Amino acid sequence: MTTRAELQESSEMVRVPQEPELSRRVAADAVRMAEHFHSDILFNSGSIHIDGKSRLMAFILLDALKGRNVEVFARGSDSEQAVRGLSALFEQEQAA
Repeated sequence: MTTRAELQESSEMVRVPQEPELSRRVAADAVRMAEHFHSDILFNSGSIHIDGKSRLMAFILLDALKGRNVEVFARGSDSEQAVRGLSALFEQEQAA
């Protein structure tokens, strides 16, 4: 049986840093953070959907998307916390 908490969804748009070294760093940090959440996490850009917990895919594809807007999407009991935390990573890089 699926509980209401498992169906919670949250999303926010972020921008992947343009600079290659920053986009790689934020991708690595995002994957490490995503692994701590119970929710399913995706990074979406157009027809590209990246599993936020797949180290290799997230690292390579987020680097390829540098400078583009990406949706951080989470579904699960801690989706709001996941999106908030992951979005903050991207915002920190943009502010630096």
